[in-house]
Amino acid sequence: MAIPLHTPLVFLTAVVALGVGGFAWYFRETPGARFVAVLMAAVAVWAFGDGMALASPTLEGKVVWTRVAWSVSGLVPLAWLGVVLAHADRDWRLDGRQLGILLVEPLAFLALVWTNGDHELVWTDFSTEIVGGSVVLTREFGLAFWAHHTYSYFLVAVGCVVLVGLNFRTNRRFRSQNTALLVAAAVPLFANTASVFGLLPPQYGLTAIGFVVTGLAVAAAVFREDLLTVAPATRKLGRETVIDDMDDEVLILDAVGRVVDLNPAAERLLGTTTDEAVGRPLAAIDRSSGEAVADLGTGQTELELDGADGRRYYDARVSTLEGAYPTTSGRVVSLRDVTERRQREQRLDVLNRLLRHNLRNEMNVVDGNVELLAEDLDAADPTVRKRLAHIEETIDTMVERGEKVGRLSRGLDGDGRERVSLAPTVRDAVSRVRENAPSAPVTVEVPEGVVVAGGRALELAIEELVENAVEHGDPPVTVTAAATGDGYAELRVADEGPGIARQERAVIEKGRETDLEHGSGVGLWLVLWAVREYGGTVGFDDRTDSTTVVVRLPGERTTAPSDAGETATSEGGTHKRGAPEDGIRDGRTREAATDGRGPDPSAEGPGPERDDGST
Repeated sequence: MAIPLHTPLVFLTAVVALGVGGFAWYFRETPGARFVAVLMAAVAVWAFGDGMALASPTLEGKVVWTRVAWSVSGLVPLAWLGVVLAHADRDWRLDGRQLGILLVEPLAFLALVWTNGDHELVWTDFSTEIVGGSVVLTREFGLAFWAHHTYSYFLVAVGCVVLVGLNFRTNRRFRSQNTALLVAAAVPLFANTASVFGLLPPQYGLTAIGFVVTGLAVAAAVFREDLLTVAPATRKLGRETVIDDMDDEVLILDAVGRVVDLNPAAERLLGTTTDEAVGRPLAAIDRSSGEAVADLGTGQTELELDGADGRRYYDARVSTLEGAYPTTSGRVVSLRDVTERRQREQRLDVLNRLLRHNLRNEMNVVDGNVELLAEDLDAADPTVRKRLAHIEETIDTMVERGEKVGRLSRGLDGDGRERVSLAPTVRDAVSRVRENAPSAPVTVEVPEGVVVAGGRALELAIEELVENAVEHGDPPVTVTAAATGDGYAELRVADEGPGIARQERAVIEKGRETDLEHGSGVGLWLVLWAVREYGGTVGFDDRTDSTTVVVRLPGERTTAPSDAGETATSEGGTHKRGAPEDGIRDGRTREAATDGRGPDPSAEGPGPERDDGST
């Protein structure tokens, strides 16, 4: 007798299932991987049993291998449901007691299959017949068989409902995974239903053929859509872990202010547990917190709460939850304790006032008295007069540093990021330096049309760099700028001096000072703060013998017209220069900068303007 032509396809199903199952077992620690391995192993046994039943020429052989296939028929839908639930949401994962309860029916059916001769509850008759030259098995089903199939279909239906629902609240990658799992169940389910209810000939093992699609669909989900490594359950677990471990207090409230969930930090704040709080109005748990949160609108604001350890300050952020039905809407409230930051800001405000006003006024008094003392001691010892002059110089330095900090603070306060034309900004900064040092040999080579993210504080930073180079370096001082081709512009201030001390540079590069590592002034710190405000960086070029400070700023290159406007050079002549770009006035525009990365600034533009202050 011939073996049915589709028998090799059934055996191929077993091979594919074993391969996918082995791969899933390798990732068994990820959500759902163990269930995938069990599902594929059960499919392999079922397909192998059906294949052997098709290939066996005798009735006894066909019955034995059919029993082998039916032995795992209850494990397949249960394992598939486990895959779905673990894939969709870890809170629904089958484990422990739930899994034990659901295993009762498959184990009972397994026992009935192998003891059917005593009760005939699974099938009442087996026989063979010749179809197309092949010996096929026919059977009459008993009550236990129908009960078992009802249970199996129910498990598959539950899994399908979960996947369909998940498709409406997830992204494309997860929808592809869900679709693959649905196909993996739907095809063998249809084949089995058609065979059992006589819609198609039952003797051909159509369920096992349907498992070919199951193996391929699960393989596609695993290898193409990363079912075992990127899954909704993993994403949900990651989000829950972040929320549970974070120091911020997070509360989820429904539309009427009842607690739906809260993280451990919020439990500590309210002095309660999640089990006690869920379903209760927040005001009933903590009156002050409930009233304060009830007054919060959507967005971010500051909140004050009185607790056992005194008044605490929080940055509060409120987000709305909008669902398809009013019962699913609510709010997510996150509170970040900023009490220490608030207290530190208060101390800094007081210290800032002390340095900018009180100390300056006191130093002015001291300076005035030193001048009077110098007049009284005009004929005194020159050594004393020299010391008095040194005192005056020290006082002036302290006052000047305080004024620098004050100017930068005013420049940063309320000064948003704007698009700033770099050339006029540099010229203005150099001009202010020359007011105090008219003969300063400063050369400016900044091309027109380079636009960066900046503002008033950037002008102060450039002025500080140039002034520092003039005072402490050796001539000439050169200020250059150019687009770097990566969305940034680079400003370089160089002199021929001995260079900035390595200790000063290390402190700036690290971005912090310690008792053992600190700078001697505030100039570079002012530059660093200002440049960082606009998304830039400050560095030092060690490739040259000169002292070179490099400032990188996000920006973009524009094309400046070249047929309008004249400006005087430092040599006293004139040359043509393009008129200001639309919207740019006095070196800046009203358009706020975005993230600081504009288009590629490497395009060619007008040549640089030389402003050589040495002539």
